[in-house]
Amino acid sequence: MDSDFYLRKVQTLSPKAAKIALRILDADPGIPVELVLALRPALVDRSSESSPFGTTDWMTIAAIDRPAIRRFTDRFESREQRHARLWVSSLRQEAL
Repeated sequence: MDSDFYLRKVQTLSPKAAKIALRILDADPGIPVELVLALRPALVDRSSESSPFGTTDWMTIAAIDRPAIRRFTDRFESREQRHARLWVSSLRQEAL
């Protein structure tokens, strides 16, 4: 797995997207611990200027883990929420 690629991608995430990705990364048992340890500091740094989560942010987080909810998220998902979701999905696929 290319952790350098994901570290570079963290810098392209908005602070809110980084905060969403961090929340998901911390809760995902399928992502190897060494990868979490490598990416977490960069995500914490990038998300430090983020505003608190809103309702749609929580829906995006839920949609990543529950495919049945995902069909509703397209209606309200912002660009930064979609970016976070795709970043985490890509990371999960590579971790398998």
